[in-house]
Amino acid sequence: MTTSEPRKANFSAEELSEILCSYDLGEYRSHQVFSHGDDQTNILLVTDEAKFAFRYYEKRSEEYALFEIDLLRYLGRRSYPSPSPLKNRQGGFVGNHNGKPFAIFQFLDGEYEADEGHYREVARAIGKLHQIMAGYKPEYAEARDTYDPVSCWASATANSVKFKSWTKAQAKLAWLEAELGKLQLPTNMPEGVCHGDPNPSNFLYANGHLSAVLDFDQASYTYLLYDVANMIYWWTWPNNGELNFAKTKLLLAEYENERQLTETEKEHLYDMLKMVNLMGAGWFLYVYEDDDYSSGQRKVESLNEMGREEFYKEMFLS
Repeated sequence: MTTSEPRKANFSAEELSEILCSYDLGEYRSHQVFSHGDDQTNILLVTDEAKFAFRYYEKRSEEYALFEIDLLRYLGRRSYPSPSPLKNRQGGFVGNHNGKPFAIFQFLDGEYEADEGHYREVARAIGKLHQIMAGYKPEYAEARDTYDPVSCWASATANSVKFKSWTKAQAKLAWLEAELGKLQLPTNMPEGVCHGDPNPSNFLYANGHLSAVLDFDQASYTYLLYDVANMIYWWTWPNNGELNFAKTKLLLAEYENERQLTETEKEHLYDMLKMVNLMGAGWFLYVYEDDDYSSGQRKVESLNEMGREEFYKEMFLS
């Protein structure tokens, strides 16, 4: 899920050449905008020495960018397959162009593969991420979203003012508020760094196996269960279909090869699945109301119809 469609910056060869003057990465040769990555401007930057990934944070603060830098440096020191940020000549990792932050990252080889069969490798990669980050909270965590009822409601109310019809906005907000009120999310569930957006386009493959985990733009310090539910959202519950319990159990088994879910997490996966869909409904209350909002609403109502006990029984006892 992405949160909106910001206006993207168009970078010229001259602008990127000037930016490269602050780095020891070689001289500019060419660039191309990546087709993946909706929220920020992401560019393949080619110099006479190598390829790099340039990210221009369209609607993020410097603190927001620095969280990602700290996270990726930590992962890099532990050989996790994520892109490492690169220093400029002043020893920093974040620059500023026209009032917005940017960073340059290592370019990782691999290909995107639209193959639903990769969900087990993705589950292991996210489980390993959670295991590696256990006990570590990156700097500037407060600059990131918490993906909880408070942040969901804030997004929804902000988007509601875009409606021409306040009656329609009120109806959507009333449904969302009622569903948020039903959630049970105990404060004692494990917290840590979540990737935040484990959708298929954020993974690369080489020789048929996962080779890189990309795009930590929505990463956050929150309940680890949020990532688990998000994987289910992307990999085992299609927008126009039903939740595939058999596939989801395999996904959870692969995740637990790296990190065991607590009993409390299992008991409240039902709520977190709702939370993921409600976050989408809040983000897309207006902008994509006929797609992401309605899909999230359908899934939440499907979970309501099943009920907490039946969901747990089907997921963990059958």
